Amino acid sequence: MNKGKKTLRLGSVFLGLLFLCGFQTPVVDQQSQQEAETPANPCLKSTCRNVPLREKLTALGLAKYVRGIVGGFEQGAGIAGGVQFTTADAIPHLELRAAALTSTSLNRRFDLEGVFNIAGDRNHADVWFSYMQRQTEFFGIGPLSARTDKTSFATDQRSYQGSLYRDITDHLESGVYVQVMNSHSGDGSSTKDPLISETFAGTPARPSDRWIPGFQASTQILTYGAFFEYDAKDQSVDLTRGVELYGRVSSNDGMNNHAAFADYGWLEGEFDVRGYIPLGSSRTSLALRSRGQFKNPKGGSQIPFYDLSYFGGREFGRGYESYRFRGNNVLMLSTELRRTVHKLTDLRGIDVFALVDSGQVWADARFSTNSAVVANQAFRSSNWRTGVGGGLQYRHSRSLAARIEVGRSQEGTRIYTSISRGF
Repeated sequence: MNKGKKTLRLGSVFLGLLFLCGFQTPVVDQQSQQEAETPANPCLKSTCRNVPLREKLTALGLAKYVRGIVGGFEQGAGIAGGVQFTTADAIPHLELRAAALTSTSLNRRFDLEGVFNIAGDRNHADVWFSYMQRQTEFFGIGPLSARTDKTSFATDQRSYQGSLYRDITDHLESGVYVQVMNSHSGDGSSTKDPLISETFAGTPARPSDRWIPGFQASTQILTYGAFFEYDAKDQSVDLTRGVELYGRVSSNDGMNNHAAFADYGWLEGEFDVRGYIPLGSSRTSLALRSRGQFKNPKGGSQIPFYDLSYFGGREFGRGYESYRFRGNNVLMLSTELRRTVHKLTDLRGIDVFALVDSGQVWADARFSTNSAVVANQAFRSSNWRTGVGGGLQYRHSRSLAARIEVGRSQEGTRIYTSISRGF
């Protein structure tokens, strides 16, 4: 609870700073950033990636070659950000970036990146290295995992990735990507929860419902695939309108892994569909989201437990703790009814919203002779988990906002703070 209060206070401080900056600093959207960014006129910019994970970081121009970064970690890391050094437009058709990021949960991340334009401004290549250390909550595998099994684990990850993509139209982007990720997992440093090694094991020697593949081992996974994004959102005035469609497929294979069980491999598909419907005016909107992620093990292979799909948390199931349920597959639905209660400019305003999130995980690649593992396999209506609630948002720009959200489920009430416009 103390950690939650601390995060809430930090979020409130950031909200106050945004209000102060909102009346002093000109804001420029992502498309006009390149033309408008100068040392005398710092502005906001989104640095987005669609693969291997969808990331939308927000950069605040501090100087021509230095940016402040907001974000950088998935949910559960607290308020996050850092600094990025960039060559900006000093090198024709190439931008080099180096970033150092941290969070209120003391997670760490370092990125080195090169972004290229190829034969014009519609073909792009992005190559980057990332190193990350973070703590993540874990409750077990399956839709029936118990809250009493709550633990946390630490991961140390080094990844090398590249993507090649094309802006087919102003709204449609598609491309291919490849990644090699080295990961090591172990006990977390939390003093509130039992050590994960006291409850779960990295080998099949224990009952298979307590075996979590990849734990206390080093894995190396090669991933390659393709994606598309159709983004026809309109955020020029008040609340978001329009539609956004995303799809991705990939193949994942283990390479030279060293563990008691080292056979990892799976096929993966993901979709994320979002629609924003104005109700009477641009100041009232119904936001809808449907997301699915499906991971099918190859033969008798396994999926490392930290790579499983999940439901629960600010981005993937409000009303539940982050990463509350894990399984091979997940399907979730989110709804927000949004209303602007105080308009500052066409871009800025204060909004209130009501929310409903629902979803479930299913399927388990571990040995099927254990009854607890068998119970995880089927998609069942009884395994749906739902949270309801609402919140307050200050929109600062197309990419930057401050949010306080409250979600309530059968497992209690959760408060989330973020520097985000939500989905």
